[in-house]
Amino acid sequence: MKTELLQHEQIMTRLTIITTFLMGFIDAYTFDERNGTFASAQTGNMIMLGAKLFSGEWQESVSHLTVLGGFALGVFGGEAISSKYSYLGLRQYRLFLLMEAVLFLLLASFQTALNDSFMVLFLGILAGYVLTLFRTIRTTGVNNGIMTGNTKNFMNNLYRVIFQKDQKAKEECSHLAIGILLFIVGVGTGTLVVKLDARLNLWCAFSIVSLTAIWIELRWISKVKHLNG
Repeated sequence: MKTELLQHEQIMTRLTIITTFLMGFIDAYTFDERNGTFASAQTGNMIMLGAKLFSGEWQESVSHLTVLGGFALGVFGGEAISSKYSYLGLRQYRLFLLMEAVLFLLLASFQTALNDSFMVLFLGILAGYVLTLFRTIRTTGVNNGIMTGNTKNFMNNLYRVIFQKDQKAKEECSHLAIGILLFIVGVGTGTLVVKLDARLNLWCAFSIVSLTAIWIELRWISKVKHLNG
């Protein structure tokens, strides 16, 4: 039982790390190519939505409202799926990643046909979905797409490390720092890919998720062989 819990923690940590990079990667794409929206950084969308609404740019505000709605649906759906399939253990991640890969494949395939509102709606759903499912690095809760909370928690823990010599806070600081840095690296990498060819961004995201799904599948096969052996 202890070994299985440790395995679950390790897998969740790696999935959160990959997803955090991916959310930064996708946010760079939506910001540069889809009307200055953010798939995961909803504070940015709220700022842009309010600014455009009160400056009379009604049509420009639609995509920000759409991605907010999509994100909310993704969080709701992710919570429902997680609750329903938690009993599957390692197998649940195969299902989660398969659904994510299929959506990325469809978006990448039809990206030139979809207008901004439809694209950001589905990317918002995807962001809410993965943010709900993959959100811990070791024992630390990490928001893989919204860095405001991570930064606040990092500084709270840094204070405890410096002035209270709190070892638990030190561990949480390192985990939160990993999340923040990976998100920034994801944004930077996504920006470089967009500058090279914006159409490649979603295909790269699909490839990352597919490779992650293959890794999970191999872990599952290895586990089955071990149990049968």
